[in-house]
Amino acid sequence: MPFSDRVLRVLLWIGLVLVATLAFLGTRPPAALGPDAPGDQFSAVRAMSHLQHFAVRPHPIGSEAQRRVRDYLVKTLTALGAAVHVEKTTGVHARGRTIYAGTAHNIVATFPGRANRRAVMLVAHYDSVPEGPGAADDGAGLISILETIRALRMGPVPRNDLIVLFTDGEEPGLLGASGFVADHPDLASHVGVVLNLEARGSSGPAMMFETSDQNGWLISELARATPYPMASSLMYSVYKLLPNDTDFSVLKTNGVAGLNFAFIESFQDYHSRRDTRERLSPRSVQQMGANTLALARHFGNLPLTQVKKPDCVYFNWLGFRLVHYPMWVALALPLLIFGLLVFAFVLAHRRRALSLSPTLPGAFFLLLLVVGGGMNLLWSTIKLFVGRSLPIGDTAGNISLFAGLVLVGFCCGISLLGAMTSRLGLRNVHAALLLVAAVLALLIGLLLPGASYLLQWPAFFGGVSLLLGLRAKSPAGMALWGLVAVVPALLLLFPLIYPFFVVLQLNLLSLLAATILLTFLLAVSWPVFDFIIRPWRRTCAIAALIALGFILGGALLAHPRASHPRRDSLVYSLNTDRGKAKWISYDDAVDQWTRQFLGSSPRRGPDPEFTAGSDRNLLTADAPPLSLPAPTVTRESDSTNDGIRTLHLHIAVAPQNRTLLVSMPAELDLRTVTWNRRSPLVNAVGKHPWTLHYEAVPPEGVDLELRLGGKSVMNCWIAAVSPGLPRSEDHTFVPRRDNFIAGQGSDCTLVARHYSF
Repeated sequence: MPFSDRVLRVLLWIGLVLVATLAFLGTRPPAALGPDAPGDQFSAVRAMSHLQHFAVRPHPIGSEAQRRVRDYLVKTLTALGAAVHVEKTTGVHARGRTIYAGTAHNIVATFPGRANRRAVMLVAHYDSVPEGPGAADDGAGLISILETIRALRMGPVPRNDLIVLFTDGEEPGLLGASGFVADHPDLASHVGVVLNLEARGSSGPAMMFETSDQNGWLISELARATPYPMASSLMYSVYKLLPNDTDFSVLKTNGVAGLNFAFIESFQDYHSRRDTRERLSPRSVQQMGANTLALARHFGNLPLTQVKKPDCVYFNWLGFRLVHYPMWVALALPLLIFGLLVFAFVLAHRRRALSLSPTLPGAFFLLLLVVGGGMNLLWSTIKLFVGRSLPIGDTAGNISLFAGLVLVGFCCGISLLGAMTSRLGLRNVHAALLLVAAVLALLIGLLLPGASYLLQWPAFFGGVSLLLGLRAKSPAGMALWGLVAVVPALLLLFPLIYPFFVVLQLNLLSLLAATILLTFLLAVSWPVFDFIIRPWRRTCAIAALIALGFILGGALLAHPRASHPRRDSLVYSLNTDRGKAKWISYDDAVDQWTRQFLGSSPRRGPDPEFTAGSDRNLLTADAPPLSLPAPTVTRESDSTNDGIRTLHLHIAVAPQNRTLLVSMPAELDLRTVTWNRRSPLVNAVGKHPWTLHYEAVPPEGVDLELRLGGKSVMNCWIAAVSPGLPRSEDHTFVPRRDNFIAGQGSDCTLVARHYSF
């Protein structure tokens, strides 16, 4: 091999690593400003000083700790000059056959503008889950808004009104937002733009991951006004396919335009005792707060009369540069790609530089199969040894495992393409891969236009590199022209591999996403990789050894420890009809902590008499029956008209019971559910049992009205749930060690009774 080729190979390797590093570092949040930052700027350190007043212990809906948080927020907003009031409401929200309801107390603060025009609304929720103090979820949103208001008050009063809405009961089912929308049906006529702030972890970039329909104007203003925009129409397209919801999901159904922000890294802290002030990243708060302040100022002085324009495609480029363009470009760009390829194919045919066989385009799908198959086969093997020990989240061990798996996929891909190139020729393989890439770019533009940029721009630059590379006389020359494709492909595709892993976790879905991104990267820029991996067998061997190191390191870090504890579950369940109790766990097996309750060989399988009718598989063991009060149920009325039965119940629970649960069989013909005269839309489609939740039951109890088809007897379970496991003088138990942590829904007491009406 000529010395010049060796030097070029080293330089290209260094260059690609630098480009990939630049692409990733461009997604990192900015440095946090300290307490000495100018008063009209957002300071994460100033903002985080609020956390000591409320993010010190869990404060779920209806708790005394939450009342103290509410008092602090009302006092702080009042000191900032707002007209503040607390709105008590009943929120209802349905997800399939599960219906959530509850008594919520929303905090509403108003800052009048100079012109009293349509308002800008800033939204965050102030309840936490029972398992954690909520420093990030959603303390980060609360403090970002409080510091934003403080900075706004240092400058001129905006023209538009500013409304702050701190919702209650977001965690158990978007209750505060649902109640607020029901109480304010004219919301869209008064509010021009909503900015909702959330968190699904405790670090990482603050992304705008959801927006309202007809978002063209909003995205252009986001790009214009914010210092650190991070957004992707791909992420929004994927998010719409997922069952996830936030308060913004409820608000935008009322016709309000807006933007939804969150950071999602360090997912292992989410909804756990590790969601603390110490774990919350000041850099993430800085990005979220600085963008919120910039948008509040910007929207605060705009007319906000025409806030909707046709949807657009948007994505980040070279850090915080937000590119956006109309959707029609996603349909036109594939035509340009095909034009480039046709011109390149014709020119190559004239020069006798290309010879495509009808079967050669199958190389793309073979590449996809080999890359994905290699990763998933290895992943299936890894799970046999460490699957049960793997913690959730983007821990160091999981990152190491994921990096090793992606590197294995890279080895599989370059091995296949290297072998094909040696037999069929570099240009033929590259052209075949690009042809299929162009077809896929067209299809994604038609089916999922928001995600179109992910494939279309790499395919476009790949076509340009193929056309320009026709003048090259050597693999080195083709590699240099291939830089036209590989640099933009790396800048677009490489930064997405890690966010997909963070969002989807270490599983088949994240590996599928990595497979698609890696396959496309190799397909559009193969001449560069073909040159720098030579000899490809040696390169594969080196890469495989590095991958093995990552995988072994990840496996060693997989065991539960204080930095990433394993989650487990335990519930005390009392059946008052039978006077018996059981310990129940939804885990796959007992661990060091649950063994003291369940023993070494608990019963496995459904036990509906101790799960309020649920047929879910679980672990159970007998527990000492305690004298605990069951819900009090009164049948207020029961009538049938035109084949519809209306049953009205009044239900009360003991003061320590925070949640009411009503479970009904799947075959029940349930038409409507009404809690305290408020009804959600009921979707009867499905085969799952009906499950009704009511959070923060008031002392006077709640009214439940059910409208049923037919006259049959209605059987149901009615249960009260209180936080914490019961204490008994006859049984003392050792607390969890630092390497274990309560999972969501764990460490509670359920008291149930069966009813027939």
